[in-house]
Amino acid sequence: MKNLNCEEVMAVYRITRFAASDMDKLKEATEKMRSVLEGIGAEFIDLISYGNGKGVVIAKYKDQEAMDAASDIAGKTFADMMSSGVIDADSVHPHVGEVFNSF
Repeated sequence: MKNLNCEEVMAVYRITRFAASDMDKLKEATEKMRSVLEGIGAEFIDLISYGNGKGVVIAKYKDQEAMDAASDIAGKTFADMMSSGVIDADSVHPHVGEVFNSF
C-alpha cells in the first residue's frame, strides 16, 4: 500500500460522464483526434462504455498545472464532438479530483 503525504505531487483526474448513441462513431471520432489528444499532457485518457449509450472519460494528469494546460484543448475536443452530434451535449458532466491515497 502506498500512502501519500502532503509533500508529494498528487495526480489529478478529469472524469467526464456522457451519453453517445453510437460508441463506434465516438471511437472513430476520437481516433481522428488521437494526435491532438496524445499531445495534451495527460498520462492517459480512457474512454469507457457502461453500455446503453452511457460512458465516461477518465484523464489522468501528473498535477493541476498539467491539467490546466490541457483544459482548452480538452474542452474544444468535447465541443467538437457535441456540435457534430457524436456526444449528447446535455449529458456531459465533468468532475475533477485529486488523489489523496493510493493502494
